[in-house]
Amino acid sequence: MEGQVSLRGKNLILNGRNLDQEFDRFESSQTFNLVDVGAFFFAGPVGLAVTKGYSFASILQGSAGRSEIRTLVSDWKVERGVALSQDVAIATNKNRVALQGGLDFVNERFDDVTVVLIDDKGCIRAQQTIHGAFKNPVVENPSTLKSLTGPVVKLLKQVGSLFPGGECDVFYAGSVVPPK
Repeated sequence: MEGQVSLRGKNLILNGRNLDQEFDRFESSQTFNLVDVGAFFFAGPVGLAVTKGYSFASILQGSAGRSEIRTLVSDWKVERGVALSQDVAIATNKNRVALQGGLDFVNERFDDVTVVLIDDKGCIRAQQTIHGAFKNPVVENPSTLKSLTGPVVKLLKQVGSLFPGGECDVFYAGSVVPPK
């Protein structure tokens, strides 16, 4: 299995969930699963199929809310049965989420797939990693700014905004631009 796989979209609507509210809540309480978003949007139906051992259905459930996905880009390079992320991200009206890692279809394993809520510079705001067998994956506990949570994160953001231009390790520098 070799080649390129690309899934793209603009101005998509997800009914039943307000992802921007969920992302805000995730940063303060870490109760939302970023990996769900990764499986559903980035890998599409293939992502849901390979993750049959893990219940990603929660992203599809919900009765309130609506999300506009301004941009979806999911570009993968496939070599020897392993799909490697090239440019994988979505942008809502307020947030961007990016994914890096691989899907090993030969051995039916996640190859350190990391889903990240990123800021305007492409730096990590919150992240979650999944690895292991498709049938029994291990989803790491979420981390927010190196395990700082809730009020501490909010305070650091406020202090950081007083001193712009700080350095960060850029996680995503692809084609999906930040929300305005």
